[in-house]
Amino acid sequence: MHELSHFTPPVRYRQDVVQALRDLGVVPRVSTQPRLVYEFLRALMTLEIRERKARRRELERLLGPQHLDDYARQIGLLRAKYHLLRRPLEDWVEKSASGAPGFHSDA
Repeated sequence: MHELSHFTPPVRYRQDVVQALRDLGVVPRVSTQPRLVYEFLRALMTLEIRERKARRRELERLLGPQHLDDYARQIGLLRAKYHLLRRPLEDWVEKSASGAPGFHSDA
């Protein structure tokens, strides 16, 4: 499990993380803690998985037992979509000149 540590604002998210979050419709502020974004993404992914499970159950109710191939493919696509959840939070933010994650220095 990821360590959900606290970062001192302003938090500077890495550009690749910002773009991945934008692709998901999430735009954190410099005051938004990465752990909050992580928990939000995890909740979104959980919701999408539950939707797919419900859809699968409805299909099985209407059509009988179904192969799991399509469902497994959909879950794999969700894992790829939410790939940031597999990255440590320290990799979400830029490092300062001192090497500490999440600090912004204009010096």
